[in-house]
Amino acid sequence: MQIAPTPRALLGDAGEVCLQVAAYLLEVTEQSRFVLRVPELRDHVADFPGMHFHFAPDFVVGLGGRTRLEFMHEVITLERFEIAVIPTGIPHREVPLARAGEPFQNLVVSVYNQTIRVQFVRSEAGAQTLLVEHAHFDSAKDQLLVQYLEELGEIYHSREEQRHFGIKGLILTYLSTLAGIVQHAHEAPPSEKLKVSQAKRYVQEYLGSEELSVKYLAELLHCSADYLSSVFHHETGHRLISYINHERIKAARSMLRNTALSISEVAYALGFESQAYFSRVFKQVALKTPTDFRKSIEHSMVELEGRPHTICATRLPCPTGNGNPA
Repeated sequence: MQIAPTPRALLGDAGEVCLQVAAYLLEVTEQSRFVLRVPELRDHVADFPGMHFHFAPDFVVGLGGRTRLEFMHEVITLERFEIAVIPTGIPHREVPLARAGEPFQNLVVSVYNQTIRVQFVRSEAGAQTLLVEHAHFDSAKDQLLVQYLEELGEIYHSREEQRHFGIKGLILTYLSTLAGIVQHAHEAPPSEKLKVSQAKRYVQEYLGSEELSVKYLAELLHCSADYLSSVFHHETGHRLISYINHERIKAARSMLRNTALSISEVAYALGFESQAYFSRVFKQVALKTPTDFRKSIEHSMVELEGRPHTICATRLPCPTGNGNPA
């Protein structure tokens, strides 16, 4: 059997590193030489000091030193090119461990809102701080990646005699899909379209921050505010500041509809400097004030509560609690 050569150095940005790692892991997985670790499927969304969880699974690859993944009831340590899948909602923390002559490196792939985030984390020899590089890729295949990892977690802890083949097939499918997404992104979008997709992603990420503005987004994207505004308007037909306000008010409407938060609490949760400014922007976008909007929701709820909970077809008896016609 031909053994895939282990990459000595991983070069390039996070996206390039992801492609190199995926190519190598595809080979070793095809040869059934992969190492996969998955924590126990327990403690979902538990609140545990010093730990966090995600609403989509993570795919973690150790690349240098050791990656120590601590969970509430177990510890997983990844060596070079070993894989871990952290299922949705499992509390954990990551501890980087460097070794003599081998700085710490790992790769973490996660999914959020139709965006695949690749995070390349590394330390330099003799340095205590970690360098983190990110790459983001918009793709409609995001839920496929989530599904593959969720199934991996379930099969890994099953007692099926042939589970190895299911695990191998899912890893190969996940890696080939991920590599295709990254490769396509590297080949396709011009810089202007990329700036627009990045701006949209940052709007969602910083929706509740007081700093969110066209100027702030331009600083994150290393361009001028005028340039970003022009590109965004050209690509979408909307002004960037209007897009920011629209997304904030969309979130505000959801909060006013589904939570008991006061209007001022909603305003500050979404980064508005004052309730008055929030109300003014809300009326511009939703064509009514936050107070009127909440009243209309409450009125609708009262109407719904007053209607019968069981609708019967004409001439057919309605069931009652004892199973007899009313």
